[in-house]
Order: sequence, then C-alpha cells, then structure tokens
Amino acid sequence: MKKTLCAISILLLITLPTIPTVFANPTSIGLGIGWVNSPYKSYSSKFYPIPHIDYDNGLFFIDDLSAGIYVYNTNNQSLSIGVSYLSNEFKPHDSNNHQLKLLDSRHSTLLAEIEYSIDTNFGSFSSSIGADILNESNSLLANADYSIPYMQGNLVIVPTIGINWANSKHNDYYYGIPHKESSRSKLHYFNADSSFTPYAEIGMQYLLTDNISTFGSLHIDKLTGDAADSPMVDNSTVTSIYMGISYKF
Repeated sequence: MKKTLCAISILLLITLPTIPTVFANPTSIGLGIGWVNSPYKSYSSKFYPIPHIDYDNGLFFIDDLSAGIYVYNTNNQSLSIGVSYLSNEFKPHDSNNHQLKLLDSRHSTLLAEIEYSIDTNFGSFSSSIGADILNESNSLLANADYSIPYMQGNLVIVPTIGINWANSKHNDYYYGIPHKESSRSKLHYFNADSSFTPYAEIGMQYLLTDNISTFGSLHIDKLTGDAADSPMVDNSTVTSIYMGISYKF
C-alpha cells in the first residue's frame, strides 16, 4: 500500500498549499485479505490475512509489512532505509505434482532496503534495492516503478507499472534444481540466472466516512528468463489480489 498512498499524496501536492514536513501523515490501521496464485506446477492458490498499518511521522514509517527511517524527506522526495518481508516461498506439500513434492522447501525472508521516491505533477517515481538479511536466499533485488493517481469524489485509483530485477542467487534458490534434488525428483538439473520481471498494478481506495476507508489492489507479475524456464514453473503470469478496510485516526 505504500506506493498507492505515496501516489495519492501527489493529489495533495497539486491541490493544497505546501505542507511542512514536520506534520505527520494520518495514522491508519486495518485488516486485509490477500489471494495469490503460484508459478509452480500444480501448486494451490492461497488466501492469507494481512494486517494493515500505516504510520509515518516524517522520520519513521511503518507500511504494512515494511518499516524504516528516512535519511532524507521533503514534501515531494524521500530517501529511506528499512526492512520488508519477502513472501516468496515454496512448500512441497502444497504442490500436487509428484516430482515437486520431492524437492526441498524454499523459505520467505526479510530484506534490507534502500528506497528513493519522488512525486511530481506527472506522477510518482520510485526505485529500490533490497538484500536478504536472513541468509535464506542471498537475494539481491532491484525495482523501479511509475504510478499516477486519478480521483473522482471519494474514490482514488492508482495505476502502476514497474519492473523488478532479481540476481542469480535469488532465482536459483526459488526456481533452481540442484543436483541432489534432481536425482531425487528426476527433474533435470537447472541453474537459474538473473532475470527481469515486469509488472502492472492498480490500487484503489474509497472513503466511506471521514475515518473509514476500503482499499484494494490487483497486481500482475510476468516472469521472464530463467525464472519462467524453470522445471518447477508452468505459469509465468502471477496474479495477486489484496483488499481490506482501514480506520484513520
């Protein structure tokens, strides 16, 4: 939700006088539910609860599953460092494919991130670099995206396009087949290289009252390169949906 809320702030920059950065953004809490399909073969789609926490005092922020501090923060630009949860995982028992059931698990992890964002009259641009800090995947990830909001009454719609880059260690952990697993499962050995993943997203927020809002997003990733070519994968288009309700203090 951070990118959606960041893009919504463009509307405030366009329509309101300059607001000193010492004023904190409104705090909101809520609960959402997500659904995601999987790129893995015969792997079950999942529903999962997601807590919604949005707190930002201009120095420190919590945004759902990420948190950090601002190194630099003005009315329309910010540079932050923080941590976020990387939800990628593979559980053999969640696949109905008999070969994938014989593979090892791949675990989610935490990323240390540096992110830069800028809001302009033409949209919001952001980029980030993140690295695995739990030594699960040794992932190194980079992201760049562009979003622009549309407001009609109490409804805000924020379309976003972007691209992710993942290093070879990330892809090899989540999509590779080492020799030991290849012998056990009879899947051919596969050493995955780095790849890009373009994506599109549309986020929405509707204000029910002065304090209560509903929100949601639709996010589509398109795996390419070795991530898409992995013997574990039969679906290169990964879709996730997120919706919920929040209360603003």
